[in-house]
Parts: sequence; structure tokens; C-alpha cells
Amino acid sequence: MSDEITTLASKEIYRNRWMSLKEDRIRRADGSEGIYSVVEKADFVVIVPVQDDEIYVVEQFRYPLGVRTLELPQGSWEMSPTAAPEEVAAGELREETGLIAGKLEYVGYQKLAQGYSTQGYHIYLASQLTFAGQQLDDEEYGLTVKKMKMADFRALILAGKITDATSVTAFLLASEKMRSARFSGA
Repeated sequence: MSDEITTLASKEIYRNRWMSLKEDRIRRADGSEGIYSVVEKADFVVIVPVQDDEIYVVEQFRYPLGVRTLELPQGSWEMSPTAAPEEVAAGELREETGLIAGKLEYVGYQKLAQGYSTQGYHIYLASQLTFAGQQLDDEEYGLTVKKMKMADFRALILAGKITDATSVTAFLLASEKMRSARFSGA
């Protein structure tokens, strides 16, 4: 792998259509050995849908936490792993919120949890929005859409009420991009 860590053996522990878990036996540069567990998941997209000074968010039940959470629309297409991220972003926006973006702007790419996972995500800013109707998947049962002031969403982040790190990072990066565009006249 590198001079710092050498993989001695690797075995798959678990796999389903969304992810796999592997366990690697490793040797560090100092000669000590250990194990690394790695979650392998396909990259996903997160969309920041903005109209004027309002943002569209989704609320859904998150089973691992046992509560409903507010998040930005996000997802991946496991059945279409070669789909372009922009296509996935447009599709996920329509699926979860019912919105179609007249403009979809790439904001950037981040890693989700690089200490144990290969997964990352592409961030898109969606604007010039029109409503066409939700198209939820079975896994999105109970997902609802809310529109709120961007300042209120930011306040919920600062108050620790929005805890989805992907949503926080995407919102802050997209906000900065919008602010920069406003000041540059773009």
C-alpha cells in the first residue's frame, strides 16, 4: 500500500448491495502488526437546493439513531454505478424533493470518514428550481420535504440540531461559494 503500512492479508467479512466490509492484516513501518477494518461504499452526492434565501431540506427517520433528522437531499445509485455524479444529483433531487434544477453547479468533493471508509461525496448547488413531484424509493419511506430560510438552517447547525456532517459541510461550502460569487459579480 505504502512505505508506512503494508497489507499482509485481506478478507471480505460482509457484503450487500450498498457496501462491503473487509478486514486487512497489516504491518506498520516499525514492524508492528495490526488489523484495519475498511468499509467500502460507492461515492454519493449531496445537493444544496436554494431558491432566493430559502433552502429545501429533507426529514427522515434514521434507523441507527432511532430519530428523525433534518438533512440535505443526498444519495447514490447502487444499480447504476457508472452514472455521472451530476446525473445522480439531478435524479436524487427530483426523487427526494420533487424539484428540478434549472441550474446545477458543482461545489466540490469531500471524504465522509477517511479513517475507516473509502466513501466520498460530490456536492452540488441547485437553483432555478421548479416542482415536478417526488419519486421516493421504498427505502425512503416517510421522507418529507421542508423549505426554510437559509439563516434558520445555519442556526440549527450552530445549535447542534443538525448533526449530519455531510449536510453541514455541503451547506457551509455551498454558502461560501454563493457568497464569493455575489462579491465577484458572477
